[in-house]
Amino acid sequence: MHMLIKKENYKRATWKNGLGFTDEIAIYPPESSLVKGDFLWRLSSARIERASPFSLFPAHDRVLLILKGNAIRMIHTFEEGEPPEVVEIPELEPYEFPGDVPSKCELLDGPITDFSIFARTGEVSVNYRVQRISSDEEFVWDASGRWNFAFAIGGEIKTDEVFFSEGDTLSVQTSQVIMKSVTNEATLFLICFD
Repeated sequence: MHMLIKKENYKRATWKNGLGFTDEIAIYPPESSLVKGDFLWRLSSARIERASPFSLFPAHDRVLLILKGNAIRMIHTFEEGEPPEVVEIPELEPYEFPGDVPSKCELLDGPITDFSIFARTGEVSVNYRVQRISSDEEFVWDASGRWNFAFAIGGEIKTDEVFFSEGDTLSVQTSQVIMKSVTNEATLFLICFD
């Protein structure tokens, strides 16, 4: 069974630190909230237009993926008084970091749009990858997690049940999904929670 979550149906919320907006794609349990931080996992996307600190999420691990725009620089302060850890993250390369570490980002070449995965530390595991599908290819996704999502980074994709395109998310509850690109190439971010 597939459920399509259209981009226009994402729930817009203010960042926990109040400095921007995030589009919430999915959260579990459904009654949990970003502000309370009582969720097991969460998927969201945001546009970052200037250098800013990241909100702290003490009970969660995070994965950041730049969807559009050039690299950003992440600066983490693991120990007070120690030199910060500085990492440059290019487009479409997933980056993991703990949610309880004071972190900020600097834009290297203009605004970016990101995708974020939050997973409660020690209670849920997450597997993810960026997947490209060419127009002449039939891609079989082994959606083996308890909760599985395919976010369309670019292009148009069809399965035997649904058609979705850039910015949409497919929630999947079957073990295997056959996907085809309707355009020359499609790019997906595949996420499985256990």
